[in-house]
Amino acid sequence: MLFRINLETIRSATRITGKRLGDFGLDERGLQDILFSSLDRLLPDEELLLIGQSRRWREEPDLLAIDKQGTLYIFEIKVWESQSENLLQALRYGQIFGTRDYEDLDRLFQQFDQSGRSMADAHSAKFDVSLEKIQFNRGQVFVILTNGLDVKTRQAIRYWRSSGLDVRPWVYRAYPDKDGSFLMEINRFAVEDNPYEDVSSKFHILNTNYRNDPADHDDMITHGKAAAYFNPWKYKIDRLDKGDTVFLYQSGVGIVAMGRASGRVERAPYHGNAEHADEEHFMSLEAFQRIDPPLSAAEIKAITETDYVFMSTLFSIDEESGEVLREHINNRQAL
Repeated sequence: MLFRINLETIRSATRITGKRLGDFGLDERGLQDILFSSLDRLLPDEELLLIGQSRRWREEPDLLAIDKQGTLYIFEIKVWESQSENLLQALRYGQIFGTRDYEDLDRLFQQFDQSGRSMADAHSAKFDVSLEKIQFNRGQVFVILTNGLDVKTRQAIRYWRSSGLDVRPWVYRAYPDKDGSFLMEINRFAVEDNPYEDVSSKFHILNTNYRNDPADHDDMITHGKAAAYFNPWKYKIDRLDKGDTVFLYQSGVGIVAMGRASGRVERAPYHGNAEHADEEHFMSLEAFQRIDPPLSAAEIKAITETDYVFMSTLFSIDEESGEVLREHINNRQAL
């Protein structure tokens, strides 16, 4: 919900009423395109491994992902408003993909990921666990993106949840803005609550992708840059502003380098492969310095008094924690 707070009179709170997409001249396909271009902000890559995105003329979910336990997440985000097809389509996909074994899902993943690694390897690298193939897709979660005004779909979701089916609403709301455009309220989808999701800061921790491919880590350290690869995670680099402090984090080791973002996004083919053109987004880091010995995860948590999870590609930390980390590193490097 969105409230307007009046501080000048009786300090009242008035609820702002949401609207439907058609009120702003935007159809469902238009909003779907907007959401797809922002998946790096909407999906938690520390909790889910994206393994597929719908292809034209294929009967496939909009998004497929798996969590640490191998549970399959089926996303329906066509945002049809007040139509039962929203939910029924997702259940249809559950019927199709619920029986898929590891080999079936691995083929989908490799068509989507295109890095040449298997789904099991990517899953192990991300979550630092090793699952047997039979442990993948033992259960399914259905995620339905729906307007807050879509009573019919939300009632249907409540019914199916009461019947034991794991269906989760992902609610968005649209509000009119002053200039004829609109504001959209949508929380990042989360398997669990993430207390750091709303942090907006000039300090960031970037995973160097060491578990997936040590060559990516070496490239960042050798050339003093921040990089991310493939859709949608490569777009996280585009969010960095000039002067932001970026701490490079090596999985299992800690912060191994840091520098200030140049503010200029560059693109390159992943590993120089022309088939993967522009699949690497990177930004040079100014005043780049390696950190030896590295600052371990335990030290980072102790210094900042914050229990960070280091599985994300890139996440922001609050200004106070960032300043404390930078000062600690500089003081230690000076010794």
